[in-house]
Order: sequence, then C-alpha cells, then structure tokens
Amino acid sequence: MSITLAKQTNTTAKATVGKNYFLYINTGESDTNPTWTKIGGQRSGSLARKADTIDASHKDSGGWKTTLQGLKEWSIDLETVLMPNEEGLNALESAFLNDQLVNIKFEYPDKSYITGWASITELSLETPHDDLATYKGTLNGVGALSELQSVPAAAAVGGK
Repeated sequence: MSITLAKQTNTTAKATVGKNYFLYINTGESDTNPTWTKIGGQRSGSLARKADTIDASHKDSGGWKTTLQGLKEWSIDLETVLMPNEEGLNALESAFLNDQLVNIKFEYPDKSYITGWASITELSLETPHDDLATYKGTLNGVGALSELQSVPAAAAVGGK
C-alpha cells in the first residue's frame, strides 16, 4: 500500500541546519584548477565578516552619530574531531607548519559556495582526558572572499 504525503510548496522561509555546511581546502596545484578536499571531522565552522567603523559624524547630523563602512575582513573559526591520517586535516597541519596560505571553500547546503585565501593563525590540538581529541583553528582572510557561486543542478547531484 502506497501512501502519498503532501509536499511543502512555500520553502522560502525554510531554516537550514549547521551540519549541512562544509569547509574544504584546495589540495590541487592552483586556485584556477582546484582539488577540493573536505576537512574531515567537522563540528563547527563559523564564518565571520566584519568591517571597520569610520566615524562620519558632523555638526549638521543633528546630534546623531553617522558611521560608514571601512576596511573589511573575514575569518573562519573551526573545530574538528581529530582523525589520524585525515587528508584535509593533514593539509591544514602542513600549511600551518610551513607558513603557507590556504585556499578555502565554504559550502552551503545547496552546494553553492564562496572561496578565498587565508592564513592559519591558530591550530590548536585539544586532548581532554574525558572527551574526543579535537583541532581548533582560525583562518584569517587574505583579501576578499569570492561572490557566492552556484553549482549547476547536475553537478550538485553528482559530486564535488
């Protein structure tokens, strides 16, 4: 016996869950022909985008402060479960030890993504006696993030 259930037609207000966002590191030869390797064991990846505040207040602003956006910056704070021989974590570790910038892809649940170059300014190993061993790190942007890139529907179903 087959049961038919209604499908939601208004999906514009549908929330997303954090478990469906992923961080990748480019382990290829260049940023023009990337090989995106997922950073394994991800627990969190928080993307922060900020801009300096420039005070543009003046006597004619009626006693109200006026601010403008100044220089922008971005960073990603990440936490992963430590999994030995995990390729993405090994690439991060190598880049950190060798003072190399990393090319990063931040992927949304619909497989759209943004990319950018970052320096690894923190990569800490946490090994509590009563919990999992984890890596925690901070990737600070070097220049701008790309605009949001969409993936053709066929590519989103089939892979990277």
